[in-house]
Amino acid sequence: MDPRLILQLGVFGLTDGAVVALNAAGFTLAYAVSRQINLAHGSVFALTTVIVASLASAMGVNAESPLANRILALLLLCLVGALAGALLNAGVERIAFRPFRGVRDPLGPLIGSVALSFILLQVAIWWHAAYYIAPPNVHQGVGVPLLSMPDLIPSIDLGIGGVSVTLKDVIVLVISAAAALGGSALLTRTRVGRLLRAVQQDPEMTSLCGGDPGLGQLLAFAAAGALAGFGAAIFAAYFGAANAQFGLRSGLSAMTAAVLGGVGNLGGALAGGMLIGVFSSFSDYLLDAAWTPLLVLALLILLLAFRPNGLLGSSQFVAIPESAPNTRSSVSFAPRAPGNARWIMAALLVFGLAFPWLDQLAGWYRVSAAANSILLVILAVGLSIVVGFAGLLDLGYAAFFAIGGYTAAMLTGSGSQLALLLPDALRSPWLALPVAGVVAAGFGLIFGVPTIRTRGEYLAIVTLAFGEIVPGVIVHLPDWTGGNRGMSGVPIVQVGPWPPGSAIGAYFVALLLLVLITLSAGRLAASRIGRSWAAVREDDTAAASVGVNPPLAKLLAFAIGAGCAGMAGSLFAGLFGHVEPDQFDFTISLMALAAVVIGGRWGIAGAVLGGLTVAAYQYVLVDWLSGAVRSVGSVLGQPALMAADLRMHNFAVFGVALLLATLPRARSIRSPDTPSAPARFAAAPVRRLRARYAPSPARSRGSPHSAPSARSAPPAAPPRPFD
Repeated sequence: MDPRLILQLGVFGLTDGAVVALNAAGFTLAYAVSRQINLAHGSVFALTTVIVASLASAMGVNAESPLANRILALLLLCLVGALAGALLNAGVERIAFRPFRGVRDPLGPLIGSVALSFILLQVAIWWHAAYYIAPPNVHQGVGVPLLSMPDLIPSIDLGIGGVSVTLKDVIVLVISAAAALGGSALLTRTRVGRLLRAVQQDPEMTSLCGGDPGLGQLLAFAAAGALAGFGAAIFAAYFGAANAQFGLRSGLSAMTAAVLGGVGNLGGALAGGMLIGVFSSFSDYLLDAAWTPLLVLALLILLLAFRPNGLLGSSQFVAIPESAPNTRSSVSFAPRAPGNARWIMAALLVFGLAFPWLDQLAGWYRVSAAANSILLVILAVGLSIVVGFAGLLDLGYAAFFAIGGYTAAMLTGSGSQLALLLPDALRSPWLALPVAGVVAAGFGLIFGVPTIRTRGEYLAIVTLAFGEIVPGVIVHLPDWTGGNRGMSGVPIVQVGPWPPGSAIGAYFVALLLLVLITLSAGRLAASRIGRSWAAVREDDTAAASVGVNPPLAKLLAFAIGAGCAGMAGSLFAGLFGHVEPDQFDFTISLMALAAVVIGGRWGIAGAVLGGLTVAAYQYVLVDWLSGAVRSVGSVLGQPALMAADLRMHNFAVFGVALLLATLPRARSIRSPDTPSAPARFAAAPVRRLRARYAPSPARSRGSPHSAPSARSAPPAAPPRPFD
């Protein structure tokens, strides 16, 4: 390869990596102080890009403005981006993380941050729609269009050594370096930095010395948001566009860079961001730009599974120490239902059997929607096996749903190359149903191998990355999967006297599958396997000491849950007759997770009720509420209300529902005898003083001024620098 080409790709990579580095530095700063992963970090970045781009358009500065005005506008936008990011991330800390302080439930704030990420995404879409004006006679497509930003940085080619280095590249690198140096100076030379370093090392000792650990965590999140917002402003200015949907992928890239450099290591995060940028640049050139994000996600999975400390990290920054017991999932529940659960389930079954006839008599014509609702309940029950029974938070559950749907489409679809090679007897939808379950279960085992090596928050990130990789692979294999256009001609399962293509037959098959899965899950919960899952969920080290094989138990949970999702995906493909990647995005995982969280500790019955609740909103309540709003708009004569469609705001609805279902866990898990976090930190100095100055039993009670034993005094440890 030409050395100049290598240098050119390196320049591009360093410029792109500068933004990733700032985002990763913010992510790792918040983690180092709170020891909790913020999955809303990427949404803060995305919303800030939209805010900065809209403000730049409102300022009226364009490419024809004087250079001094453009540079001042860029600096102002960077400051506004940093302020907006700080405020947004501070709000995330107060809403999603502060309620769980003092609670042994590290995955509770993780789910809360997932909920807030969707709320912030919806806010970004609203903000984006308010400022975006579509050009006339231009088709907008399906996704959210880009929000353009004026060219504030001149694209002057400096031409150093035959390598194209523009003034824009130099300015971005200089501003990023200045921000990184400023953040380092904040941590090492200011009072706020000393507080952050103290909280990172020992929050209880910090409270004893007069510091406020809660304030330190809030300031850490604000500083992390400021770095993300600063990087968002540079990103929007460099690429000249912003999009509300930049959040999830940018957050995963920041996590990859942070893990690469060692989570909690600020300098390592900056170096990791640069390495990710250079790696992406060479991958775009040598392979394909479409595969680069998937390779970055694969790198994230490998790092979390086999090198969680990162290439530049140290053992003190492991998310969940190896000696610590396995933490409980914030949505785990005992596999027991209320005493009247059997009657509730029996009543729901009777209603389900009679629903098609009630639907025809009432003129609802919602059999297809009811079948989809049953499929959502199947997903909730399958996910409850993974999350509830085994205590493994899976944020990429939609991947197995997609695998099942595409397996059925490839075996039975009219446009499938594989189906054309099979005899007619093997192209039956009835055969595709169990095959899809087996294939999805096999992928569950494959995905579970690196997943079981992680725990806690890292486990959730690995599953989230898998959930993003599967649709990406489907898109980039058009010869087999149809790519973005999907696959059509998938036949529906037929049963009973109903005509071919009738949704009633698929409805009864889905209902039968739900009954079988529910009964099987209940039997598993009461079996030896269920007891093994419960032991692993509570403490995998203790479970291993009594003969349980924790990795095998986790793999079995992943396989069974994936098989349930695969069979549901097969029925889904036949019900619609068409599959495409957009049908299996992260929203499916969020809906299933919301159903499990809403079900709480009611076991399988709670998962069924939670799934029905989410489905009732998705297929019934949202249309009814939209009609009510449009009726009010007609009465008031408001065009905006007359065209209202609440389905366009589902991100906010599901985010709020998931957040409201998660926050009560902070109060329910904390026992009445357990003090809250402020009370615990306030009582820490009293406990330390009592332990240090309490008279020994050998001394008389009348000698309160006796000197404490030297053995009781804690050794003074030298302060450690903030890495």
